[in-house]
Amino acid sequence: MAYMKRNVNFGFFLLLVASIICLVGVSIYYQITFKDLYLDYKEKIDSLNELSSTLVSERDRLNQTSYQLMVKEEREEELSSQYKDIQQEKDKVQAEKVKLEQQLYSKTAELKQTKDELATTKSKLAVAQADLLSTQDELEDANKEIIDLERELQLCNCTS
Repeated sequence: MAYMKRNVNFGFFLLLVASIICLVGVSIYYQITFKDLYLDYKEKIDSLNELSSTLVSERDRLNQTSYQLMVKEEREEELSSQYKDIQQEKDKVQAEKVKLEQQLYSKTAELKQTKDELATTKSKLAVAQADLLSTQDELEDANKEIIDLERELQLCNCTS
């Protein structure tokens, strides 16, 4: 029995050593696996932190771009408003220009007509003045003739 007891104790001892070896092996395996998982986790966290910082910087750039876009839209609206105002002013000025050109054309036509009337009136005046001069000449001749006839008549009355 002592032989068996010793074999059993030796078997239990071997079983205990094998269990300890297995436990140590499993512990080492899990420690290596945990270390690998921890390193992967650490890499992922670092990657996430880097991605987060990149995301923050990109968000800042996006906010800046959004602000610039808003400023550009405001400028565009302002320029559009100014363009509309200038376009309306241009249309008014063009309409006034057309109106003034029409007035200029009509006044030029009136001036031409008045010049023509003036020329006609001057020529009529010249003709009338010529008629007046000839009539004055005729009147003078007639007056001279009257004077001559009155002298003759006085001479005739005196002699008779």
